[in-house]
Amino acid sequence: MICKFVLKNGEPFGESIDIYGDYLIVKVESEFLAIPKKCIEKVENENILITDFNEEKAREMGKKWVEEKSKPVSIDELRSYGFEDESGS
Repeated sequence: MICKFVLKNGEPFGESIDIYGDYLIVKVESEFLAIPKKCIEKVENENILITDFNEEKAREMGKKWVEEKSKPVSIDELRSYGFEDESGS
């Protein structure tokens, strides 16, 4: 269910990026919303169809997801993934 287009009431809404407990994390413009899985009506091909949900609660849970899952990456971590700084070192 990751990397699919999310449609709310048949209209484009966002893109799914993660599962967080009982929530689907959806990127909507610059925000991350945590939408309860029970609001998923159907998953088909590249789309996830959702129904209405409490947007304020989704926004709060989305912020909690960002705080828990997002962390700065150190230079050493970047190097371990094969990235080098601009000087080539």
